[in-house]
Amino acid sequence: MGDIMTVYRIYPEDMEYFDSIKEFLEKGIGEPYKIYGIKEEPIAFGLKLLKVNVIYPEKVEGLLDKLENILEGINGVNQIEVEASTLI
Repeated sequence: MGDIMTVYRIYPEDMEYFDSIKEFLEKGIGEPYKIYGIKEEPIAFGLKLLKVNVIYPEKVEGLLDKLENILEGINGVNQIEVEASTLI
């Protein structure tokens, strides 16, 4: 068994929350999750989203749901979307 890497697109409620969401993610979201990369991606008219790569163990059941609850619970997050998920 290995690890899973999931790429999320995180949409802020408003651009005023963008930097605080990014700072929260840069500090990490706790074990067993590892933030592998954070990238800003422009959408349109000055709006941006964050693309975040998260690595976590495949063997522990329920980690994906817990991860999505953590990401959705960040202050200022409007929506999250899975872009890709792969076994690494």
